[in-house]
Amino acid sequence: MREYKLPVVDPDKMPLVELELMNEVHREEVALVNAFGAQLHSAMEGRGDEAAISQALSAWIAHTREHFEGENRLMKAQKFPPFPVHKGEHDQALVQLNRVEQAWRDDRDLSALVNYLYEVWLPWFDTHVKTMDTVTAGFLKRTMAS
Repeated sequence: MREYKLPVVDPDKMPLVELELMNEVHREEVALVNAFGAQLHSAMEGRGDEAAISQALSAWIAHTREHFEGENRLMKAQKFPPFPVHKGEHDQALVQLNRVEQAWRDDRDLSALVNYLYEVWLPWFDTHVKTMDTVTAGFLKRTMAS
C-alpha cells in the first residue's frame, strides 16, 4: 500500500480564498479531515478502533453538510450567477461522501476509506477551493461589501 502522510492537509499550506468566513470553515473541515486521517493511520498500524473511525467520519460528513449548506445560502442570497454549478459540485461531493460512509458501515473496508480520502477527496478539495471557492469568495466579498 502506498504511504499516506499526516496531516492529510497541512493547515498552514491549505489554499485560501478572499473571504475569511470561508477560510475559517475550510480550517474546521481540515481539522476534522486530519482527525479522521489520524484514525485511519492508527487502524492501518493495528491500533485502530472502528467506532472511532465511524465517529470521525460522521463528524466530518456532518460538518461538510453544514459547510455546503452555508455556502449555498450565501451564494443564493447574493445571486451568484454560477450558483447551480457550484451547488452541483457540493451535491456530488456529498453523494460520494455518503456512499463512502455506507460502504464503510457495510464492509468495514479500511483501504477503501484511505483510498477515498487521499485519492479522491484530497485532490477534489484542493481543486474545488482553488477554482469554485476562489471565484465564489471574490464575488461574495464584493457583493457583501456593497
